Order: sequence, then C-alpha cells, then structure tokens
Amino acid sequence: MKELARKLITMIKAHEGKNFDAILQDKMEDRAGFSFMSRVKCGDVHFHPERLMVSEPITGNYFCLPLNGIKEIHDETTGKDDVAFTVTYNHNYEVFIQIFQPF
Repeated sequence: MKELARKLITMIKAHEGKNFDAILQDKMEDRAGFSFMSRVKCGDVHFHPERLMVSEPITGNYFCLPLNGIKEIHDETTGKDDVAFTVTYNHNYEVFIQIFQPF
C-alpha cells in the first residue's frame, strides 16, 4: 500500500466515532463546477481492498474514498476541535473532509 493511502487511513481511523462532512469538489475556479456533500454522524470506518468507507450505523449514510491515485493530502486543521484536510487525486478532483466531535 502506498504511503499516502496509509496516511489517509491513519488520519480517518483516528477519528472513528466522530461526525464527518465530506465535500467532493472540482478545481474549476473560472467557471461553475460540481460539488457534493455527504454528512455522516458517529462514523464507523471500514477498509476494503482499494477504498476506505465511513458509514453511519443508524441511517446507512456513507462516503467512500479511493486509496489509489492520491496525489496529495493537505492538513487544514486550525485547532484541536477543528480537524480538516483535503485529499487531492490524480484526476484533479478533491475531497474536503471536516471532522467534528458529536454532541
């Protein structure tokens, strides 16, 4: 497994049980592009051969992140209660992930 994939797994696994917001976005700054958001409360983390999945046990909401093709991971955390990072893939799409403590 590649180093960035291991890093992503470690970052996500460290926050299992917390709330996750994952926003898929493109990098088209000069025109309207696509964006999707998935919110998972008290996320369970699951590993599959080529992907990582965070799911919500009660509702079944989930999001998956590919473990292949990761170009870079940027830590955008600003404090202990605001964990955030962006995963950029080789095809130039990004997933912005914020992690919150459940209330």
